Amino acid sequence: MNHLLLPLFLLSTIILSAQQQWEGGFLLGGSFYQGDLTLSAAGTLREAKPAYGLLLRRSLGTRLSLRANALRGQLSGKDARAADLSARSFSFTTDIAELSLLLEWRLFPPSQAGSRLAPYFFAGGGLLYIDPSPELAGQQTGPPPSGVKEDAQAVYAKSRFTLPFGFGLEYSLNEQWALGAEGGLRTSFTDYLDGISFAGNPDKKDWYGFAGISLAYRWGARDQDGDGIADAKDDCPTQAGQASHNGCPDSDGDGIADREDDCPLLAGSLKGCPDSDGDGVADHIDQCPGLPGPSFRAGCPSNDSDGDGVPDDEDRCPQQMGPASRQGCPLLDSDQDGIDDLRDQCPLIPGNSANFGCPEAVGETEGNYRLFFENNSAQLNDQQRQLLNSLAVVLIRQPSTSLMIKGHADEQGAEEENQQLSLRRARACYDYILQRGARPQQLHYDGYGEAYPLLANRSGAGRYLNRRVELELQLQ
Repeated sequence: MNHLLLPLFLLSTIILSAQQQWEGGFLLGGSFYQGDLTLSAAGTLREAKPAYGLLLRRSLGTRLSLRANALRGQLSGKDARAADLSARSFSFTTDIAELSLLLEWRLFPPSQAGSRLAPYFFAGGGLLYIDPSPELAGQQTGPPPSGVKEDAQAVYAKSRFTLPFGFGLEYSLNEQWALGAEGGLRTSFTDYLDGISFAGNPDKKDWYGFAGISLAYRWGARDQDGDGIADAKDDCPTQAGQASHNGCPDSDGDGIADREDDCPLLAGSLKGCPDSDGDGVADHIDQCPGLPGPSFRAGCPSNDSDGDGVPDDEDRCPQQMGPASRQGCPLLDSDQDGIDDLRDQCPLIPGNSANFGCPEAVGETEGNYRLFFENNSAQLNDQQRQLLNSLAVVLIRQPSTSLMIKGHADEQGAEEENQQLSLRRARACYDYILQRGARPQQLHYDGYGEAYPLLANRSGAGRYLNRRVELELQLQ
């Protein structure tokens, strides 16, 4: 029985280290055999014999348990149960004792079970003691079968290593009591469970099994997750954790429990999340995790490409300097006279600072002015624009002033064409002055064709003077 020392040592180890949930109870069922005297599983079950034992279970967590078993039982078999073997008439009975250490794995943790029923698989190792009593003579007549003599004289170890495995169900009656049912097989690494080998099939090892029910009592502080912290003091009773977090896990080891950690799998100090640039915006929501920036910019810095003090995302002109009052756009200087439009009294007419952005104006009194045009043209030249600029200044400064614009033509060409040409000349002046800031109600224009010549159209000089626009400035 020296071979029993290893399981006993392992059992004592878990008892000494135990601090939490335990179960102890009884096993009751049957043991059965599969070997040389059976040809089918049905024959095996018909020869099942009573078996009983004790169990001691230690919870290791939400799914794992360690269990020690001590079983006693008997195995038996008869050739008479199998038609193909009945002529041989072998039979046996074997007393067995098993001491084993098993690891149980539950299909789901208690928190997910949704019921009191917990299915599990088990596997482990142990030692088996056997004491077979074979009957090799039976009802035989004639010479004994081959191998009988060898089996009768065989010397074999009665203590064997065994590997149990199987499936079971545990039903919690209440917090203290649990009812179980399980079945499993064992390989014994020997062909002498039945005391027969050479007379049977020496190439195949014998197997045995156990099926039955159990009743177990639980004691000790309940610790479902096996973290060493009793459920009553564990803030996370179904998740293994650290005592520093009241039994809750800290998967990333950042000192913040998972249940309070916005990034439970990434170590960090900002609510458990990393913040690489230290801007107070966690990396997983920071659009610029390597550059510090405020939260209202999603962690990105305030770029200012033109250096005007207005951030690019608020700057309507990010490549041109301008004040914040103009959303980062430069002050307008429409007439490009060096005086911005806000200070320019004539923003569309080039002028000088002495005149507050206006040019030297024509006399601000009533008067008539003339512009002369090339043949068949309504195009304004620079000199004509200067005069129109001056008139626009007067109109801007004196809102009560009005300007009548009259277009004329010489007699060359058709009369209707000359009428349209004179109208285009008047309209060109009207549009130009209007664009410079004069009010529409101050301006009036019309075309008179060739109806009012200054001189006869017989000479080139006469025709030149007739191709004109007359500007009549009136004060009201």
